[in-house]
Amino acid sequence: MVMEKPSAQLVGREFVRQYYTLLNQAPDYLHRFYGKNSSYVHGGLDSNGKPVEAVYGQSEIHKRVMALSFRDCHTKIRHVDAHATLNEGVVVQVMGELSNNMQPMRKFMQTFVLAPEGTVANKFYVHNDVFRYQDEVFGDSDSEPPEGGRFSFVLRWLYRPYQPCR
Repeated sequence: MVMEKPSAQLVGREFVRQYYTLLNQAPDYLHRFYGKNSSYVHGGLDSNGKPVEAVYGQSEIHKRVMALSFRDCHTKIRHVDAHATLNEGVVVQVMGELSNNMQPMRKFMQTFVLAPEGTVANKFYVHNDVFRYQDEVFGDSDSEPPEGGRFSFVLRWLYRPYQPCR
């Protein structure tokens, strides 16, 4: 019997259900979604005002999750987008609100890249995870951020003039 491959949307929605349930009920096991080459970044700026660095690998991710002290964490998921990506992976973007340790709800955006795990059909792990609170990105007003308050860059593509094949 051949199992039908689930859609990226189905994989994404099921992953989101499992991930945020575990975040609420047992955050100390959250690192088990990740692998030895996974990356994880949570937040915007550290206490020195510098961008939070990503951590790599299941062990370091576990330490970072524990340092975030998730307690009585509740989420309201507003929207989930999921799309197939390279090598049978799935990219998932989650928009919602999160409350940790009885604090007020804060809007967030979280993006996951789910990669297939080995040769087991329909089994994935989190290869990349980027979490941002929206108030840390956009602030509370419509005004422009102060000079030096945000960083930006210009991506310049390498342009090569057309050369006919010989």
